Amino acid sequence: MAFEEKRIRFAGAAHISIPSPRNTLGKLLRRALTPLGYEVEIDGRGFGHNNQKLVSSGELDVGAVNGDHARWAYEGKFDFEGNPRRNLRVIAAICRPWWLGVAVRSEKGIGDLAQIKTRQIPLRVRVGARPYAERIFAYYGLSPELIESWGGVYHGPPEFGGPVPAIHDPWVRTGDFDLIINSVYAAFTPENRDFLEASVLYNLRFLPLPDDLIDQLCREVSGVPGFLPHQLLRGVDGDVPSVELPAQVIYTRDDAPDELAYLVAKTLDENWAALRRTMMAFSYDPRVVVASDIGIPLHPGAARYYQEVGYLLEPAGARPS
Repeated sequence: MAFEEKRIRFAGAAHISIPSPRNTLGKLLRRALTPLGYEVEIDGRGFGHNNQKLVSSGELDVGAVNGDHARWAYEGKFDFEGNPRRNLRVIAAICRPWWLGVAVRSEKGIGDLAQIKTRQIPLRVRVGARPYAERIFAYYGLSPELIESWGGVYHGPPEFGGPVPAIHDPWVRTGDFDLIINSVYAAFTPENRDFLEASVLYNLRFLPLPDDLIDQLCREVSGVPGFLPHQLLRGVDGDVPSVELPAQVIYTRDDAPDELAYLVAKTLDENWAALRRTMMAFSYDPRVVVASDIGIPLHPGAARYYQEVGYLLEPAGARPS
């Protein structure tokens, strides 16, 4: 931990010029802390699940990641199965409107995912949100093996290569897809641009999810019941029932000095308006920032700040294991 030297190593994602949500929050934190004499070094290795790994291991100090991904690491679920990162602690949760999106190319004539199995449609499937997609497929009695047995292709999350991640398969531009299951939001970032480009270049139909499936996804994976808002992207022709995904979290480890967590929480609070001056739809809400629903304990230093300003009404302790 380099806090004593007023240096914070922040887990970003690839080159800092790439407008990912993680880099955006890292640069915001750097702008806020620089006048106080701190150096915030944004490390580009924190793409994918490397973010939680680098912070948990102590190689980096502070990171930013989707709230669901942070909780999976803390609990040892999905990609962290059998290796929980129980030393992670949340500093702040930042609002960012985003959802689970399920879309098919309109010319396929699919209005319900149940039709895929009934008609044994050979689809080219592109999946980014794997734990969500697996449960959606299981709900409809589908599997990658079935899709491929009908002549389709099932592509899991994209492979990243090199010290700076790059997606080597330009599948949107070539039209090599029929069904997309991934997160979606209103920003042209490396993580989200496939959905945006596909909605512009092709006619997509965004499919509503049944209420019981939405409840299952929220219970077993993450999120709360919600909907893709009308005209979020071309093809979203009404409010489409889906899962609203959790806030973005800024987090550290349990051994981080209280002064560090306190300072980061305080700085974000005092610079809340700067979140509106980014290319992401970030916002700051005192009722959300304390991360009460993320599933990871607040760092005591951050909790002390929130108690002082009245955002946290009760003392914060670690959640039961």
